[in-house]
Amino acid sequence: RKTLAPHGISAVSRYTDTLISKDKKLRTTVTQTTLLITIALYGCSSAARDDTPPPAVENTQAALPKDSPSIPSVKPVPSILPPIVARVNGSTTVTREELERAVRANETKAGQVVPPQFRDQVYRRVLDQLIDFHLLLEESTRRQVVAASDEVESEIARVRNSYPTAQAFDEQLREWGTSLEALREETRKDLLVAKTIEMELEPALNLKDETVQAFYDQHSGQFTTGESIHASHILIGTSPTASPTERGQSLETARELREKVTARTADFGELAREYSTDEETASNGGDLGAIERGQTVEPFDTALFALKTGEISPVVESPFGFHIIKAGQRQEGEITPFQQVRDQIRSMLLQQERQLLMSTFLADLRKAGNVVILI
Repeated sequence: RKTLAPHGISAVSRYTDTLISKDKKLRTTVTQTTLLITIALYGCSSAARDDTPPPAVENTQAALPKDSPSIPSVKPVPSILPPIVARVNGSTTVTREELERAVRANETKAGQVVPPQFRDQVYRRVLDQLIDFHLLLEESTRRQVVAASDEVESEIARVRNSYPTAQAFDEQLREWGTSLEALREETRKDLLVAKTIEMELEPALNLKDETVQAFYDQHSGQFTTGESIHASHILIGTSPTASPTERGQSLETARELREKVTARTADFGELAREYSTDEETASNGGDLGAIERGQTVEPFDTALFALKTGEISPVVESPFGFHIIKAGQRQEGEITPFQQVRDQIRSMLLQQERQLLMSTFLADLRKAGNVVILI
């Protein structure tokens, strides 16, 4: 069932749709509801892949991939929120109801309530997005941006038509405790913010064909098809909520097993059968079969493709735990011709440029403004 954001929820990171929409038109930009639970819980770097092999975990922790949970440290959020949680430029307030409504929308989008261990991160992230939205809205007023009534009605009609019946649309409004008039006002604000972003970013975008070609020449290895390695692994799994002591014990176990393998005092497959916590592969000696580049999580993928046939990796940490990876037969891939990936590269580089411009724009608005966070 489709979900319609309640009054004020569309204020959560509507600008994010612009910076990730690449070359889509403004209409798509303002109608997508990009809720931020995944941004709050997961890393979201869009930078090009770093081809440097990961160091052993003994030296540094491998970076988590973009789709993997991480729990950055933030200031705790009070269990009972005050009526006003932030002020923007003195005249605008972010209320407790607005913040909690935004968090509930995130939960609806994710299909689950916010896990307790992520509460502080989610609330902080969503609050930041709400503050950014209000800064952008005030900037739209300063720039005298206008959202015409026919534009607003066109968006309302498009949203209404996305529901199977008018009754289903009305039921969704009632479920959110909002009204059609409130939806119109939120849509108007969204259009103002989207237009302000477009006004700021689009003239500054300048991606030359030579830049696209240079990226391909420098990263041609990323545009291969069919490259694979027959891999095996021993996994010493860890829970995302494991204590430092528990993770240290798992790491020590993985180190000891790797030492046995490299010293040839034990067979890799036998150790996998006895110790690996990957139930799907342990009985087969850790055999994963042929793994194509990019198929697995990033720390594992980077470590695997840095190995030569028969080599054993250092202990590699991923969101699943600690791996000892063995590389088997390698199947070399073919480099995809530039003409076939040119548009893909252009879109990716434009997205990165938009992200940088957007970060700078928001930083400038915060610097020029007066934001007071009250929690």
